[in-house]
Amino acid sequence: MRILIDTNILIHAFNRSSPHREKASKILIKALRGDIKAVISPQVLYEFYSILTNPRRVERPLSPEEAAAICLDLWSTPNIEKIISTSTTLREVFKLAGELGLRGGTIFDCLLAVTAKENGVKAIYTENERDFRRFTFLKVVNPLRGAEA
Repeated sequence: MRILIDTNILIHAFNRSSPHREKASKILIKALRGDIKAVISPQVLYEFYSILTNPRRVERPLSPEEAAAICLDLWSTPNIEKIISTSTTLREVFKLAGELGLRGGTIFDCLLAVTAKENGVKAIYTENERDFRRFTFLKVVNPLRGAEA
């Protein structure tokens, strides 16, 4: 099964102050080895960069150079599949946002969920279970809560 890796999993893997760093790092290592069929999107990497370079969001932020290098490495690795929005994504996102009554930043979760759906990805690894459960077409798994990723 192909699994979309949400931003928060990557953030925990690279945030030196995260209590979930070890579990998240194991997930990323499995993805890089090809042990899990991991998928990422540009949105995930943009969010990752934004958060990990912001001293208001993390205790020990990465430098822009470090964060950019990680993003480029993740985008170029052959063992993590890349998915992008399609020509119908925008229409589907706003249709679904209206149906679900989404507000504020939840539109970005909707964009990620629809991008996954349009690319045939049926599961997401995320710490953000509550917000993604509303997208019934996506299996939501929080690998940071369980004993093993």
